[in-house]
Amino acid sequence: MYITLRLSLLYSTLACVCLFFTSPSFSSHSLFEQFTQSQQWDEKKQLSIKLLAAPNITSDEKLEVYLQLADFALEKDNFSAAVEHYQLAATSTSFEEHPQRYFQALKMQGVTYYYQGLMQQAVSAYMRALSVARNMEQPISEANLLSNIGLAYFNMFNMNQALDYYKQAKTIYDKYGTAQDKADILHNIAGIYIRLSSYDIALDMYREALAIFQKLNDEDGIAQSYGNMGVAYSELGEYQLSLHYYQRALRHYQETNDAYYLSSRHGNIANVYLRTGDLEMALNHTEKAIKFAKQIDNKGLELAGLLSQAKIELLQGKLPEAEVTLNTSVSMAKEYKDELRVLDGLGMHALIKAGQGDFESAVSYFDSFVRKMNASKNEQLLKSLGKLQSQIQASQLNQEIVDLKQHQHVQELEMSKQRQLTIMLFILFVMIVVTGITLYRRKIEKEAKEQLSLMVAKRTQELEEIAEQLRSANDIKSQFLANISHEIRTPLTAILGQTDHLMNGLYKPEKLNEELAVIQKQSDHLKELINDVLDISKIEANKLELNLEEGNLVELLTDVHSMLSGQAKEKGLKFAFQNQLGEQFFSYLDFTRVKQILINLCANAIKFTQQGEVELHVSRVEQGIVFRIRDTGIGMNAEQLKLIFDCFSQGDNSISRRFGGTGLGLSLSQQLAMMMGGYISVESEANKGSEFSFYLPCKELEPAAYIDDNQAITHSASKGLSGKVLLAEDHPDNRRLICRYLESMGLEVITAENGEQAVEQCLKEFPDVVLLDIQMPVLDGLSALKLLQKCGFTQPVYALTANAISHQIEGYLEAGFTGYLAKPIDKKVFYTQLAKHCKSTSQLANSMPDTRDLVTSFINSFAYEADLIQQHFSADDLMSLQQDAHRIGGAAKMFALDDIAHSALALELAIKNKTAFEINHLVTQLLELMHCTRLAQNSSISPS
Repeated sequence: MYITLRLSLLYSTLACVCLFFTSPSFSSHSLFEQFTQSQQWDEKKQLSIKLLAAPNITSDEKLEVYLQLADFALEKDNFSAAVEHYQLAATSTSFEEHPQRYFQALKMQGVTYYYQGLMQQAVSAYMRALSVARNMEQPISEANLLSNIGLAYFNMFNMNQALDYYKQAKTIYDKYGTAQDKADILHNIAGIYIRLSSYDIALDMYREALAIFQKLNDEDGIAQSYGNMGVAYSELGEYQLSLHYYQRALRHYQETNDAYYLSSRHGNIANVYLRTGDLEMALNHTEKAIKFAKQIDNKGLELAGLLSQAKIELLQGKLPEAEVTLNTSVSMAKEYKDELRVLDGLGMHALIKAGQGDFESAVSYFDSFVRKMNASKNEQLLKSLGKLQSQIQASQLNQEIVDLKQHQHVQELEMSKQRQLTIMLFILFVMIVVTGITLYRRKIEKEAKEQLSLMVAKRTQELEEIAEQLRSANDIKSQFLANISHEIRTPLTAILGQTDHLMNGLYKPEKLNEELAVIQKQSDHLKELINDVLDISKIEANKLELNLEEGNLVELLTDVHSMLSGQAKEKGLKFAFQNQLGEQFFSYLDFTRVKQILINLCANAIKFTQQGEVELHVSRVEQGIVFRIRDTGIGMNAEQLKLIFDCFSQGDNSISRRFGGTGLGLSLSQQLAMMMGGYISVESEANKGSEFSFYLPCKELEPAAYIDDNQAITHSASKGLSGKVLLAEDHPDNRRLICRYLESMGLEVITAENGEQAVEQCLKEFPDVVLLDIQMPVLDGLSALKLLQKCGFTQPVYALTANAISHQIEGYLEAGFTGYLAKPIDKKVFYTQLAKHCKSTSQLANSMPDTRDLVTSFINSFAYEADLIQQHFSADDLMSLQQDAHRIGGAAKMFALDDIAHSALALELAIKNKTAFEINHLVTQLLELMHCTRLAQNSSISPS
């Protein structure tokens, strides 16, 4: 939006060059050469003092020294010094003596004031320069100044004045200007439409200006267009697109080190994060905006940054800090006559005082805010009325004045009576209010006492109920501890006894395997007990995650039946399996947990059945399937059925003594079933048997869409694939590893380092399949997918992720991903998924590629990664430290460096959860593991 100012700076530079080549002869050529060549402000200032103190210096020589000092100060962002020396240059000459230099000194005062954020002073200087430009008959210079004045009024939120000056500038540019000039003014006018909330029109104008800038290779104009398109998208609520364009603009200004626009764009980005509720990111960019504004002494940008910082601190609940920041902002706004931000400050003060509980001050500030708003509106209304009044004929106006004078005396008498009546009514009103308040307070005190009594009684009852619940829970826990103590001691006694026999040689050599089998069996039983307790604890802490995968349910049921048939046979029981699903039933489930539930239910049926049979029956129902486990065992009565799914409970204590067990199995199974959206029900009759029904909601998937394990292995070993795959992965070693896997299948691979590159490559190459890493710089995987969907891209897109847990996978699929591929890479799974979208070829696929060089490269990068971790940890930059941990953890999983992967991912989780006491230990642990791995790698490749 601020493109015209670039022309001003360019003309200023050209003018200085002209001055340099046409400068008068100084008395001391060597001193002037030192002054001209010096690039340090203090040195240049001292040399100028010596030059100006020379007794024979002329007025032209003084003018040249002042202008060179002012231009150098402006180039170094020393705006106060620049204004001072442009003023000295203007006072040391006149329009008659040096019209071009005089004009330049006046105009550059306005430019410098603008960069300081002092818009009113900038307009004043521009107006003086405008009269000079018109006398010089230079239409382009006049148009530039008109555009700059419009820009200053734009920043003062005076849209009418801004549009008026823009129109005057456009008329001149249309007649005398270049394509660059026309694009600049079009860009500035688009800013008016943004302020008037006509964002679609503004975007169309920015796109038109952007096309011209791109043809002219005007990088600064392109960056300005991107930045202001970000403003429009932000106001439309398209925050992802807004951040996308802001970041593109920001990269250009980072390359050019333009502090003014760095401050402006960081402020824009901070406002987007403030609207989306990401206060940490908003505060980070606000601090950068203020830093760059102070660097160039721009009061307007510093004011905007301070006001944003006060809003963030208010939202964070830091009311004292918010008040200090706001007071600083308001003081600056009053000093530099920024009435709009003074008004914003009054509104913010009201909110802060209300948050502090100082309601009297809050109301006072709010009243001031309302008065100021009304005064502003009244001022505009009075201006409109003034224009209307000037159009009324003088005779009509004079007649109205005469009529008013005639009625004036009568009105004064009536007003006197009204004042007396008002005073009496006011006194009466005050008395009524005081009486009402007194009665109301007495009523409130009475109600408060009654309510307090009710609350005390209710709270007492609640405490008694809680105490009873605690006593009951303590009894249950005690029973559980007794049961679990017995259950743990039983296998532990067997293990210790067998171990003692083995150590003392009390066994026959030919029966060694039998002795060890006893230890293994009891160890497995002990492990199952501990796993059940841990699973219950995870569920109660809401930390148990489902791991969903595709598979054949019939195959799982066959495994369960064959696994438990031996136990049934040992007890002389018949274990029947009735399958009504068919030969195969593919679905998307956590097969580990389904198997755990079925084993528990079937094992219980066998355990509590002394004679007869146990049957596992599976059939389809609406919206899923149901498993029924029937037995002819001991059964249960009505009282036992009520407690069957409670933690640490069995039918009664006699059952624990006769059959053993902790009472955890059915409770755990029910909770797992409910996590998967299902449930377990039971019907039973004492001494006749029981029937447990496990309902599981699921959808059958098309068998043709899947390749069983053997077939997948055969295909991956024998047939290659043809097609184009785009791989977006930020870690270079990961990218090379996955690329090598894909190429070994015969696929053409296009790589990208971040989401933005991935979107560009997709729209350019249109690949058959896209693989997007979720966490990437610039643009993450989810944002890249949204952009592709908006651009009409319909090819399959898979999420690459190291976090293959249920709720995250569901989120990816809901966002529109075709599926997901977990890290580390399983080549069989990769082949299965890619075969759905790529053609098979008769060409043999390559065998598993050699990745030893990639592992070596990754380990060699540990020195650099360790330096980064130490740097970010020392600077307390937790955001960068979290990115380091994620990057290293994901790559370590890919290369099967499990210790490093677990340590890095634990550090990432600790930073996310903000558990500061763990971070120091985990950083030390990760650095030590990386160091040891590097030493091991170096020792293995060093000559013996």
